[in-house]
Amino acid sequence: MKNQNKGFTLVEIMVAIVIGVISIAAAFSAYGYFNKTYNSVSQKAAINNSAREALSVISRDLKNVGYVDINYTKVAKSEIKLIYLQQKTLAKLDSLTVWYTTSPNDIMKVQYQPKKYQGSEKMYLARSVVMNPGHSSQSIVYENLEFVSNIVDFQVVLRDKEGNDLWACDNCKAQTAEIYLTIESAKEIFNTDRDITITNHDSSYGNSLRFKDKYYRETFFASVYPRNL
Repeated sequence: MKNQNKGFTLVEIMVAIVIGVISIAAAFSAYGYFNKTYNSVSQKAAINNSAREALSVISRDLKNVGYVDINYTKVAKSEIKLIYLQQKTLAKLDSLTVWYTTSPNDIMKVQYQPKKYQGSEKMYLARSVVMNPGHSSQSIVYENLEFVSNIVDFQVVLRDKEGNDLWACDNCKAQTAEIYLTIESAKEIFNTDRDITITNHDSSYGNSLRFKDKYYRETFFASVYPRNL
């Protein structure tokens, strides 16, 4: 009587092993690709959300700058500061300070400043808010709060009614304000270095930056009419 039990041949086992290895490699490759794509898309989405929210808040402050409540009596209205723009500060980025009343009894000072992360050359945009600055009722709401992460440029361009740029504005009567905000991804996205030049406001008042690395960067822009200046 013949034994009917049969096993796999060596060739069949080798073929199965090769197919298995190829399948596992393909699965890992697909996982790596989709994971990198997901990280790339999520970082770009985070940059977009951060920039849009930031520009919304900055635009609101610029629209309110110089507003004085008709019942505000804490100091003479002529002594109230309006707006202060200091250009080319940290890493050639701008700093912006605005003032406006929020009630008959309160005036608010809001400041936007570029700051470096501790122990790093990377920067963030800080926002500080002080209520009733210079008065006995002064209170600090925020001080150098990390408002926008991983910025590489922050430019504010103020123009008079003739359309001329206003340099280092201190209580100037700006008719329009343009905001340029450039943010980079928190992590490297591209597989190879990319040579990128970013120019925000093409004049001596603007900024031109060049990068050669694997980070993704995007510039966001808003134009505002400071209605109270």
